Amino acid sequence: MGKRELSLFDCVMLGVGSALGPQIFLLLGLAGALAGIQAILSICIAFVLALLVGLCYAELATAIPASGEDYVFARRAFKGMLPFIIGWIVWFGNMVYAAFNAIAVAYFLKIIIPVPVGLTAISFVAAAGLLIYLGMSTLKRVQNVMVAGLIIMLAGFVYSTTGIGDWTYISGLIGGDWRATFSTAAFLFIAFIGFEDIVSVSSEIKEPRKTIPRAIILTLLVLLAIYVLVSLAVFAVLPLSVVATSENAVLDAVNVALGANGKLLFTIAGLVAIVTSLNAAMTAATMNAFALGHDKYLPRKLTLIGPHGTATNAILASAIIISVFAATEAVAFVAYLSDFAYFMAIAISGYALITLRHKQPSLERPFLVPFYPYVPYAAIVLSASAIIFMTPQALFMGMLWLLTGVLAYYLYVIGLDRVKIAFGGMLLFLSAIGFTFYFMIEAGEFYLPKIDSFNLNGIVLLVTLALFASSIRLILFTGKNAGLAGEQGQPGKDVDDGH
Repeated sequence: MGKRELSLFDCVMLGVGSALGPQIFLLLGLAGALAGIQAILSICIAFVLALLVGLCYAELATAIPASGEDYVFARRAFKGMLPFIIGWIVWFGNMVYAAFNAIAVAYFLKIIIPVPVGLTAISFVAAAGLLIYLGMSTLKRVQNVMVAGLIIMLAGFVYSTTGIGDWTYISGLIGGDWRATFSTAAFLFIAFIGFEDIVSVSSEIKEPRKTIPRAIILTLLVLLAIYVLVSLAVFAVLPLSVVATSENAVLDAVNVALGANGKLLFTIAGLVAIVTSLNAAMTAATMNAFALGHDKYLPRKLTLIGPHGTATNAILASAIIISVFAATEAVAFVAYLSDFAYFMAIAISGYALITLRHKQPSLERPFLVPFYPYVPYAAIVLSASAIIFMTPQALFMGMLWLLTGVLAYYLYVIGLDRVKIAFGGMLLFLSAIGFTFYFMIEAGEFYLPKIDSFNLNGIVLLVTLALFASSIRLILFTGKNAGLAGEQGQPGKDVDDGH
């Protein structure tokens, strides 16, 4: 456990800085293309979901103040597959978020000098991996200064638009396509995930019982204010058609309001912010891979420590996967993938909170979620519902990663002799395919033939739900009776909560 030296201000700057990298610059144009000016409402909806989730994390982090966030919470609440699955998903989330940052760095650099986006993104991934290998991680104190400077610059931009912007568009803010508004909210949730970084360093925070809940709430409020004000300013100085087609709507708006020199200054500031965010995301992904190897869920080779005191194989494995996604150059795609992973982790963490309330009622909880159990249930339901609004491509890729994890768990952890569990895994695989087909049909990717008044897609959903329920019954109850991971030398036994 590290020294408790992070103050409330440090935590808020950490949370805001982690979220304020590429999101404010790259996501607004994409959100405008999806929902128009209603993207501002999408920001508010994403904030509400993030607040519900943040309150749940505040209770878990103050009750279990160990670095590791979702994985630690799941390992404390569950045995068997769930701790591995959440560790697997969080690893994926951090990797695709790192890829998102790498692509953002390339697009920013392209503004200054013409560079190939994919190759540049991969190069930054390699550079960040090398820095982590050499033990050069981001200094939080430096980040405080950088984040504060970026906030001041954004405030100056918003102020500069008050006299030159056309604000009449606000009268049409309410209305539009509400499905697109909610879909965009699911897309924009990634803009608020900085609060997770506060939870991940809970063992280093001064007076965590008071600081963590306050830091999470303040972080989300600061981000909400920044995103809404900047979005209002951008839509005031740029037509919606320009915002929707812009690779960087904020910088284009800055160019209108502050000129070319202002745009260059914002470009440099944004570039530094995103590089810092990339470093943090890659560091987190490396820690996830190391933890899974240390807990015997994945090969122990991932825990190999190199001459510089860093996890060489964990860095290399994470960097390779990050590079694959960075090579796509698809900002929206990797953003949706990040959201998919975080929504899955959030739903399981909410379930962990409820489970711990029942299994360990005497556990000291310095902070209690208000309006329990409605808040955690709402976080679970909204997180699960948000996945429905993902693009079919992102949903398919996310489910493919999840199924790969299930397969890895069966082959590496359990072995092939557990017939019932293996059969449950096969049913889970089939149900995942069924869910994927159902959502793709609902999204209009392809159509089933119509037979009189029968809704064939409804039948697909019913069969899929039956397969899913059967798989859960076989996996959870068979695993419990067989005494799986976490018992008798299985994964998770020899690990404390504070790695």
